[in-house]
Amino acid sequence: MFWDFIYQNYVYILMPVISGLIGWITNVLAVKMTFYPIDYFGIRPFGWQGIIPSKTTQMAEKSVDLLTRDLFKTSEVFARIDTQKVTEICSDDLNKLCGKITSKVMQSRLPLVWSLSGAKIKSTVSQVIETAMPTAVQNSMQSIKDNVDSIIDLKKITIDTLKQDKTLINKIFLDLGGKQFRFIETSGLFLGAFFGIGQIFTMAYTSHWLMFLLYGIFIGYITNYLAIKLIFEPAEPIQIGPFVLWGLFLKRQKEEAFRYAQIISERILTIDNLFDTIFRKDNPQIKEILGREISTAVDRVMERMPAPVRILMPDEKIREIKSVALFELMCEMPLYIRAVFPYAEKALDIQNTIGDKMANLPPKKFIGFLRPAFEQDEWKLIAVGAALGGAAGIIQYIISLM
Repeated sequence: MFWDFIYQNYVYILMPVISGLIGWITNVLAVKMTFYPIDYFGIRPFGWQGIIPSKTTQMAEKSVDLLTRDLFKTSEVFARIDTQKVTEICSDDLNKLCGKITSKVMQSRLPLVWSLSGAKIKSTVSQVIETAMPTAVQNSMQSIKDNVDSIIDLKKITIDTLKQDKTLINKIFLDLGGKQFRFIETSGLFLGAFFGIGQIFTMAYTSHWLMFLLYGIFIGYITNYLAIKLIFEPAEPIQIGPFVLWGLFLKRQKEEAFRYAQIISERILTIDNLFDTIFRKDNPQIKEILGREISTAVDRVMERMPAPVRILMPDEKIREIKSVALFELMCEMPLYIRAVFPYAEKALDIQNTIGDKMANLPPKKFIGFLRPAFEQDEWKLIAVGAALGGAAGIIQYIISLM
């Protein structure tokens, strides 16, 4: 008798199961379509690209705006750099570099003068450079610290890094909100099953195919909608009897904050990226800063030169030497400055700086770091869920006829 009842009413019994599957499948697909494919697949306009990969630039700009406004003040962080310490670390290497550049420039621009210069003159040049170098390094680093906000373009670093590695923007959001995205997927199963129970009562009045279609659309829509809302809302915990309602993302604020800080410090705002940006060859401000120190060093060398040597080196030739020396220094500097990286990484402490500040943000500001993944295009996810739910509803109707 029990099995007869099951056989006669299997359609009703399967409704919560099928509705749960509809909710789960539509939510899984919605999450996958948020991130994949990385590149556009199909022939426009009939195709798809993951919502986040399709908006890499916009999301990078939003992320940097939030980062620089609330978490990372470049001038404050670089104020931790001790210019004296930098001088101690790299002076010896830069002395050798400047000796190498001096010899190269003189041999190429004033070969006769340099070949006729005795050991004493060459020794004098080396001594002047070695004396001037510590001051030059310290002055340069202080100028960089004073102007670092305009020298380092965090937005450009971020966008360039994300464009070079198209998977990185996905990694940031998946690592930062991985548990929340898994909640979206699994919640579809339970919410769909719950609404499927309601469908049983509806079936008592009508089994028209349109009801299956509408119910499928409703389940696909509501499961996606509620799942997204429950990630971010409510922003503050609300006690309801023994239960606490609180956005899932906000419950894990400290944990997520340090995960985000780790990705940013290890993949985007790395010491390599920051210093490469500072000392890139086309950076006009660095060119001006180093140019001043080169000019001062060359002038000091000329002051110590014998009169006959100075006569053979007119002002035009000295300006040319300064220009070539600056060019050579700009080319070599990115390599030689790497000796400072271990100290700079420890001094700047980017990961803990970002992590600590992010962990203590007000809830509404904290939401802003993940919310951009949804706010502009969440309607697409919900619409996709509704469409897939409608298709699943029709399949459910066909099953009911069997």
